[in-house]
Amino acid sequence: MPIGEATAESTTQRLARRILSYREARLSTSAWIVAKHCVLDWFAVTLAAQEEPLIRLLREEIANNGPATIVGTARKAQPTDAALVNGSASHALDYDDCHHFVGHPTVTVLPAALAIAETERASGAALLRALIAGVETSAAIGSLVLPTHYDRGFHATATLGAFGAAAAAGLLLDLDEGETTMALGLAGMQAAGLKSMFGTMAKPLQAGKAAANGVLAARLAKRGFTAHADVLDVAQGFIDTHGRSHPSAEIRLTSPGETITDTLFKYHAACYLTHSTIEAIAELRAAHDLSPADIAAIDIHVAPGHLKVCNIAAPKTGLEMKFSLRHVSALAAFGTDTAAIETYSDETATSPAFSAFRDKVKVHGDGHGETAAEVHLTLRSGAQRRLRVDVGIPVRDLPAQQARLKRKYNSLTEPVLGIEQSRRLYDAIQNLERADSLDDLLLATGGGT
Repeated sequence: MPIGEATAESTTQRLARRILSYREARLSTSAWIVAKHCVLDWFAVTLAAQEEPLIRLLREEIANNGPATIVGTARKAQPTDAALVNGSASHALDYDDCHHFVGHPTVTVLPAALAIAETERASGAALLRALIAGVETSAAIGSLVLPTHYDRGFHATATLGAFGAAAAAGLLLDLDEGETTMALGLAGMQAAGLKSMFGTMAKPLQAGKAAANGVLAARLAKRGFTAHADVLDVAQGFIDTHGRSHPSAEIRLTSPGETITDTLFKYHAACYLTHSTIEAIAELRAAHDLSPADIAAIDIHVAPGHLKVCNIAAPKTGLEMKFSLRHVSALAAFGTDTAAIETYSDETATSPAFSAFRDKVKVHGDGHGETAAEVHLTLRSGAQRRLRVDVGIPVRDLPAQQARLKRKYNSLTEPVLGIEQSRRLYDAIQNLERADSLDDLLLATGGGT
């Protein structure tokens, strides 16, 4: 079959048609609310990361000209560069949202959508529709390759996120079906990311690259740039090379707006797979009034996949701490604020007290449940305390989720923007679907027109 042609009813073409449907799709109230939750959380973690060394290095690397805002600054850049920096910043603290079928969805999709929406003078509703379309595109492809893809060592946030970013950018660029198919092909050939980079600056860079690659894919497709029209199913295409869950797996195409409501949010500034452990230890500590000295040993039972992601035994840096079940267990046992960014410092990583307590902790890869943890505490008295927690269950009480996210948002943005400006940005996000442009949103961050 000639390059650029696709078989009848190819998965890629079906997905392209579905992406276009988001322009007019009737979306549930829950979909709009959760999309705004994603935007709120994204701005919070992005603004809080402005002083991270990796973001400073990226800002030094890009040219200071273009139509798209570097969030948190008055600087403008080309859309691909803005998506690169903003996407990297939003993942720099590893404090961003999660999804079972994607990894971290918003850090790749929203930076791409934001750069194009600002450039094209799109409305707030158009931005939200693009975000939903992008997240759900990433998840649909994730349904074809996970968990094999992730188990092989690919960073799914980056690989799947490139497709979602291209879908969001393409929707805002008004691509037709053929152009959208090409954009997906161009995203697929750029999709990259390695789990071996976890704990380094390269991990958030992979999210930024996915956002930038999606923007580039959509812009090139708009110009007539070609790729294979069946990037997903073709031999040596994305699914073939990156791992299929099951040979007969079908793409998971839910009703528009359904998948985004399964987004999960982080309330501890560490790898999401550590959160069930943190919350279990914290709950046991509070319920039984325990001090670190009361605890003789901790046994953590988690799914085998945790051992490849967040089991750095003796972290030496703040970044490595975020991927250490043993170290976050020590933090939780001491009652340290695991939501505070400043907790994850190099000094905390090498603290003698925490390092000594880590020796009490054993991690077992014999648990069940993708995100669950069962924690067994052995007390010096000989008593046993056990608790199983699973933070991977989506919240359906959206007002409660809004309240918890607002507390996180305030704690992250007020030190950066000040109370008044933080409230202004919050209000702009709450009214986003009614905004004719993104001016108020971006001006509240220190950028915009």
